[in-house]
Parts: sequence; C-alpha cells; structure tokens
Amino acid sequence: MSKTPPNRRGITFEVGAQLEARDSLKNWYAANIEKIDYDDEKVLIHYRQWSHRYDEWFDWTSPYLRPVERIQLRRQGLHDDSSPVRRQSAPSPF
Repeated sequence: MSKTPPNRRGITFEVGAQLEARDSLKNWYAANIEKIDYDDEKVLIHYRQWSHRYDEWFDWTSPYLRPVERIQLRRQGLHDDSSPVRRQSAPSPF
C-alpha cells in the first residue's frame, strides 16, 4: 500500500518539482525532486548545477526541505504566514 506525501505549503511532491534543500554542510541550494519512494516516505533530491553523485534522499517531512517561495518573499522584504516576524530595534546613536 502506497502512502501519500504530506500537504506542505509551497512544496509539490512530484518528480521535477522545484524546492530548496539543505546539504550536510548546512547550506541551502535550489533542488528538484528526482524520485519519490512512497513506501519509505522519502524523496530523492537533485541539487541543481551539481553532479548527480550528490543526490540525496530526504524524508518528505524533513525540515531540510523548503519551498522556493520563502527565499523570494525574503528578498522582497515580505513574510509568509509560517515565518516569524522579526523586529529590529533602532540603532544606537553612540
């Protein structure tokens, strides 16, 4: 019996879908879903512009997968609903 991927805002669990993934050195990279293992609840991630030898399996609930739109929102100075709003204090005059 196959399982169904979770409903994660901004991530479409299908082959070829774009997202961002965090590698073992804690860097975020643009990536695509290469394969989906419904029985083990995992996705094979290919980091774009990297060799396929760096492809990596992630649990589909992994916090190391995020939608591409979060970066785009941050660049625009906007926040999505799941991002905490950070307030900055005024710089010190000294």
